[in-house]
Amino acid sequence: MNPLPEVGDEVEYEGRRAIVTDICQGIYLLRHGPRVWPASEATGLRVIRTRAQRNTDGDSR
Repeated sequence: MNPLPEVGDEVEYEGRRAIVTDICQGIYLLRHGPRVWPASEATGLRVIRTRAQRNTDGDSR
């Protein structure tokens, strides 16, 4: 089972990469560029890079 992502993690969801911007009442909000959308199912999220890994890589988006 994949670990559940935290805010700031880069994830893959339905073939797209996005950043978890918020978790509200168990709903994960994802952002890619200006677009923000809710993930319908948290178990479908796959962590690509954690927030700490992104910071180490200099990725501040």
